Amino acid sequence: MSTAPRTESKAAEGGVEVRPVETARDIEPFWRAELAAQGADPAFTPRLHKELKDVLTPKATPFAKANDGMAWVAFRDGKPVGRIYAVQHHDHLKKHRDGAGHFGFLEAIDDDAVWDALFATASDFLRARGLTQIAGPFSASVNHECGLQVFGYGARSTTHTNYAPPYYAAQLERLGFRGVKDIVGYEGWVTTSRLPQRVAAARAKWADGKNLELRPAVGPDALGHIVSVYNDAWSDNWGSVPTTMEESKFLAELAASILPRDWTTLAFWLGEPIGVLVMAPDVNEAVRDLGGRLAPFGWAKLIWRLKVSGVKRARVPVIGVRRAFRGTRVGAMAAAMLLADAVAKAKAAGVERLEVSWMLEENRPIINLVRGMPAEHTKTWRIYSKPL
Repeated sequence: MSTAPRTESKAAEGGVEVRPVETARDIEPFWRAELAAQGADPAFTPRLHKELKDVLTPKATPFAKANDGMAWVAFRDGKPVGRIYAVQHHDHLKKHRDGAGHFGFLEAIDDDAVWDALFATASDFLRARGLTQIAGPFSASVNHECGLQVFGYGARSTTHTNYAPPYYAAQLERLGFRGVKDIVGYEGWVTTSRLPQRVAAARAKWADGKNLELRPAVGPDALGHIVSVYNDAWSDNWGSVPTTMEESKFLAELAASILPRDWTTLAFWLGEPIGVLVMAPDVNEAVRDLGGRLAPFGWAKLIWRLKVSGVKRARVPVIGVRRAFRGTRVGAMAAAMLLADAVAKAKAAGVERLEVSWMLEENRPIINLVRGMPAEHTKTWRIYSKPL
């Protein structure tokens, strides 16, 4: 077992050198590694360079300050050809006690030597901290981007979802990883959806319908309500970890310039928040031709496309109700009203298609609700794990 973190290594074969990301300047080759791996795929949208810099500059975020993480870039002949991130996520270990360290932000060309070098480096880093499993991808936690795409190849990725060609899964399986959980995405047309009318009719027939109301998540108490509902609703889900107010505030500030104010909605029962839905415009659609750069004119194009000309697709990354209301009429109606409201708002904004992701494969109540939008299963992402 290693006694110290491995921050640099050279593979014996293939001429691959792995270097740590130690300063903000190192973000550039880290970002370019995804272009080397997937830049030629027309379905792939590069992550914004600025976003990577905001999230991965060492110790620059609440998550990074609270956990032990490190990112690396693999080089061949001086050019970036792959990347990986590994983290000892303390809240995950405290809750699940599974000895698992996590990897994420995974990108690499289809070359065994590159994958071997990246995972040897990440694994040594986690072993040095006494961890016994490596699992992922989590970029950087289950509350952010998670899972490797294993179904729906060729379909353009939506904002903040993983896109990967088939060889990514093949490489992980070659390295001994096995799938432990699938999460799914469904997508449907909002232009022809009758869900808002059906839900409104059902609520009108319900004597207690007046006690359940939706409100945009705005004002000084909104973030606290969102975090409270989210942490309760997801608390017994597979792999769940509570999010902190500091981390939620950081992410909310990142999204503030692109997220319509009334697209995050809370459901209140007798004046108490019991449900939440977050919907976001598909930023990938708005930045697809910017090459991952917002300078010098990318910001203006992005804001114009999101705020003026609009995008044709949106994503719901969060929909849920408190555990106490699961299996009840109140909970079912709250979820239905939240999704119907999202469909109506998306349609009013000129959005044509809505993706709801991620949902655990066993979450039949929410999946059945989404199917009734109507929507069809379009993508699956998989969490992998193996012993260290």
